[in-house]
Amino acid sequence: MRIRQFFIALILMGMGHGWAMAQSSSFNDLYPILNEYVRDFPDFFRKIPEERRYRLKEIVYFLEEQRLSGAPLQILFISTDDNAIGQMARVWSEAAAFYFGFKGYKAYSGGIEPGEISEKTITTLEKAGFIAYRKDVEGMRVYRLKYSYNIKPVNLFTKKIRHPSNPRHEFMAVFVDENAEINVQNVAGTYKRLFLPYEDPGGHDGTGNEDEIFQNKCRQVAVEMFYVFSNLRKRLLKNQTAGSE
Repeated sequence: MRIRQFFIALILMGMGHGWAMAQSSSFNDLYPILNEYVRDFPDFFRKIPEERRYRLKEIVYFLEEQRLSGAPLQILFISTDDNAIGQMARVWSEAAAFYFGFKGYKAYSGGIEPGEISEKTITTLEKAGFIAYRKDVEGMRVYRLKYSYNIKPVNLFTKKIRHPSNPRHEFMAVFVDENAEINVQNVAGTYKRLFLPYEDPGGHDGTGNEDEIFQNKCRQVAVEMFYVFSNLRKRLLKNQTAGSE
């Protein structure tokens, strides 16, 4: 019993003080560039504002409750145009879930007035370490992203909230911009609803510093999604340890 608790403690310590030592054995490997990108995220967890951490922990509690009850782990990220932030949140949350070993997690996105994914969104994700290629379907722009070897690519395309590919029940609706939060009163099948606002980097197109703004926003989304799944793993390990005593 003590030996088991010792190793669990080591895992938790690794989460709190950098993941370099534990990556090869405790976590699933992302592509090498992505592994480097996320390596120092624990240092940024402490810099997330308290009010923001409170909102993020609502996602943690929802996923924990779903996991313990055997229900599906599903989040639908909702924005106005289903472009930059919604897509980033989707792929970063899936990458984080994979990294921390939550194979059953699925993320989705949808918008009120979907257009097309901007190339800036895709190139920003590529700079972080994702591998992306475009494969249009019936005239619709579709990007396929991968974050690790031997996994199926994530198909990114803009869509409405009630698109057939999005979940119909037992999901959390996370609104990532104020306009969507105000104008969507109800999403059928939602188990829980959360407002987690981000500034849309698309509003800075043509300003000359849009690359920096996209990259900063991408990193914020990534850090926060890893914060969610790092805390989810900690809580589940703690419950497991308590249950074995």
